[in-house]
Amino acid sequence: MKNFNFLILYFCAVLAMCIMYAPQPLQPHFEQILEISKFKASLFTTAILAPLAFASIIYGYILEKVSIKNVLVGVFFVFGASEICFAFADSYEILLTIRIIQGFIVPAALTGIMSYISQSANKQNLASAIGAYVGMTIAGGFIGRFLSGFFTDLFGWRFFFFVLGVLAFGVSALLYKILPVIKISLVKPKIRNIAQILSIPRNIYIFCAIFGMCFVFQATLNVLPFELKRLLGEFNGSKIGFMYFGYIVGVFISFNVARIANFCKGPTNAIMIGFLIYFIALLLLHVESFGVIFGSMIVFYFGSFMAHSVATAHVNKKATAHKGITNGLYISFYYCGGALGSFVPGFLYDSFGWGAFLSALCVVVMASIFFIWKLKRYELRKNH
Repeated sequence: MKNFNFLILYFCAVLAMCIMYAPQPLQPHFEQILEISKFKASLFTTAILAPLAFASIIYGYILEKVSIKNVLVGVFFVFGASEICFAFADSYEILLTIRIIQGFIVPAALTGIMSYISQSANKQNLASAIGAYVGMTIAGGFIGRFLSGFFTDLFGWRFFFFVLGVLAFGVSALLYKILPVIKISLVKPKIRNIAQILSIPRNIYIFCAIFGMCFVFQATLNVLPFELKRLLGEFNGSKIGFMYFGYIVGVFISFNVARIANFCKGPTNAIMIGFLIYFIALLLLHVESFGVIFGSMIVFYFGSFMAHSVATAHVNKKATAHKGITNGLYISFYYCGGALGSFVPGFLYDSFGWGAFLSALCVVVMASIFFIWKLKRYELRKNH
């Protein structure tokens, strides 16, 4: 029965990520049919990412008194209702309000699923259970983006959101029926603990580098559909959705973090190599060809997931005290970068085009590489 519960929780992780990212490839379509600006269309992604930047700091207080089962049942019921409302809404203001509401419950869903898995898994199976969860979130990010584009071409944009709503209602009912009640003790950070963690140079270097990585990641994924629409001459949901195919290399990387770090002769080297691959991908993306962009995006995903996965593991390994708060700050820097990246660079794309946009992102990646170089020097000094 426990294995079945885990399967349902993994499906919940996939579904939550589908709900998060399904509108992203459709943003040029929303721009056209709702007669809104690129900036307004981009806010569909920003609205869901921004709360995640603060969730790790506040959710320890919010969820302390509530059983995680009730949280998940309630969250997926709200997901169901909001997705079906999204599928039938015609007003930009209503659509964006729905996304803002979802943005505030996504952290509860992801925190709840991961916490439930970590509380329920045996000690010897915990690492593989969390690894599978990470793999499912990556797979969900691809599935949501790809299927929303694919089904938009077949049945119109509303169909997939309605399906997601029905699935969320079904999951909510299933969780209510099968999950046993457990309580979790989430980390409640204090100012002095946060200051202590931020006073460690290693943490600052990694946090700043990962802020830049997610800034560039979300900037590229948010602007890419608009550039593809320009290249293709019209909106093509299937082709735009297929551009996220390389996302699934993250599943492979998430299960091979230790091997990758060993192959690169250390985690810091692996993070540096990941960022260098990331930088090369941005250079390749300057070639305005659908085929070249598709290949470049596979390189892009590989570099970003390599840097992110190894950095996550490295932060966990080096955190000797307040590991939960350290993880929370890492996540906050990551999603803060993502939230800003989802709309700020779009102004540059609007004003100066794809080439200038990518060149600016190259500068951000170079700044991240500088922080990893500082990290490497710091760790060499510490080891000697």
